[in-house]
Amino acid sequence: MPFTDRFKFLLDSQQASPESIRITEEIITLTEKEYHTTLDESNGAPLVTHLAITIKKIKSQETLSEIPDVCMEEACSFHNEMNFAKKIAQLLEQQYQIDFSQSEMAFLTIHLRNISQHLGRKEEKITR
Repeated sequence: MPFTDRFKFLLDSQQASPESIRITEEIITLTEKEYHTTLDESNGAPLVTHLAITIKKIKSQETLSEIPDVCMEEACSFHNEMNFAKKIAQLLEQQYQIDFSQSEMAFLTIHLRNISQHLGRKEEKITR
């Protein structure tokens, strides 16, 4: 797995738990299938870090930051990514009883948009 060092750091620093890492790995697999790509440090690090930390915080019932309104509006404009974020949120709720708030779905959407843009730039380079 390309995120082994990142996961080790998150575990060693107690920012993530073994459970949050396992769930994050499942979401990585779903995201790779959805985007037909392999996530690595260059395209998926922010998403992976955010998920592992956030899932641990939710499971520990810690308070999470709310996304600023302007960012929420921007996230809502990314329809494809928001729809996939909702699918991930449903999976987390159904399989792990993890409730992702609207704010967390917006954060997730922005990370997914970053992946979409990274893939677009990669395709752009290939066609030139």
